[in-house]
Amino acid sequence: MTRHGDVRQKILDAAEHRLWHYGFKKTTVDEIASDAGVGKGTVYLYFEGKEDIGLAIMAQFKEKSMGRIEAIARDPSKTPVQKLKEMLQQPMLSAFQRCHESPATLELVVAIKPHIQARMRPYLEQEWALLAGVLEEGNQLGVFDVPDTLRAARTLKTMCLGFLPPYPCVSSTDEITAEIAHIVDLTVQGLRK
Repeated sequence: MTRHGDVRQKILDAAEHRLWHYGFKKTTVDEIASDAGVGKGTVYLYFEGKEDIGLAIMAQFKEKSMGRIEAIARDPSKTPVQKLKEMLQQPMLSAFQRCHESPATLELVVAIKPHIQARMRPYLEQEWALLAGVLEEGNQLGVFDVPDTLRAARTLKTMCLGFLPPYPCVSSTDEITAEIAHIVDLTVQGLRK
């Protein structure tokens, strides 16, 4: 007997492959169902429609990114400044890589944009908390003097949003890495005692 999560994941895997290859507009729920080896009705048992599937794919992508951010935040070998740089760079670099591998990614982002904020909000809040934790660590080590670490974390994250698709500020991973490093360096000057 197949478990609920297995069928859902099978649908998501098939949809992700098809969406990255053919794009959001050219992909139908019928094709996703066929690729997943399930009936169209089964897809609708798990998802409201193609947009909902796209949002679930974006959520999976963000969950993987959050795992990498959490690992950076907990790495005792890194300084708080190194952690901030890597934690802010990681999601931008991952998004850039995904879009580079499949230009259809931007089409998906545009198609689901009206619903992205609500679906991604819990991940953003988790990211803010992790960044605030690193700022607090910096406070404890005497590297920073940040009275409101959560507010500062939100501001740092907001400053980096221009590096998300469709990349109005940069055109390569090297630029993303360099520009976010500059943002953090400049910000750290203001965070120090």
